[in-house]
Amino acid sequence: MTISMNFEQLSLGFSKHAVKRSSQRGIKPRHVANILKFGRKKYQNGAVYYSIGRREVDKYKSICPGLKEMNGMHLVTSLNGAVITLFRNKDFRLIRY
Repeated sequence: MTISMNFEQLSLGFSKHAVKRSSQRGIKPRHVANILKFGRKKYQNGAVYYSIGRREVDKYKSICPGLKEMNGMHLVTSLNGAVITLFRNKDFRLIRY
């Protein structure tokens, strides 16, 4: 059985803040789908942080070459999966998990 999803039309539970930030920062629905699929996942303070860094770009470059343009993108979700916010920051040392 194969399930296919159109990530351009997928509507995750986005907060109003997340919709505003994704628009301001040029983060498209396909970026969100790739961050959730390939991103590094960390739990902190009742939220889940997904991040795409150099390691993820190198690890998955044969599967998803588009990750290179997503280097430094981060997505924060609540524990129930609602997207809270999105941001870019390539310096992972400045992000306190």
